[in-house]
Amino acid sequence: MAITIGHTGVVVRDLPLMERFYGEILGLEETRRVVREGPFIDGITGLTGVVLQAVILGTPEHPNGVELIKYPNHPSAIVPKGPNGHGMNHIHFIVDDLDPILAALEGLGLDYWGSPQDWPDTWKRVLYAKDPEGNVIEFTERLPS
Repeated sequence: MAITIGHTGVVVRDLPLMERFYGEILGLEETRRVVREGPFIDGITGLTGVVLQAVILGTPEHPNGVELIKYPNHPSAIVPKGPNGHGMNHIHFIVDDLDPILAALEGLGLDYWGSPQDWPDTWKRVLYAKDPEGNVIEFTERLPS
């Protein structure tokens, strides 16, 4: 059986805010925007009267990396999670330089755990942080070539 990893879906409350964070701050590019509703979406979600708004963001190498999803008719509570939270837990981004990311997080007043840590082998440094809605993001800095 062949398998390929597709995207990471993140349900959000404030779609424009999250688009700005993942687009302008992290540099992902919008590759697609869709609105879906009707029996098909109701059937997939198990809800009634669903309107799904999605913005797909990515990089040239992985154009469908992150799918930001808003359900305007069916909002849910934000459940805070840390790096040790059970279940699907974080989005991982690989960057060339962690310092601009750290500066952007601090400039936006966003939380992160600890400080960037040197990694013993695969990466130069690693940091866990939160996006504007509290979702956990892991940033790893590539080793110098």
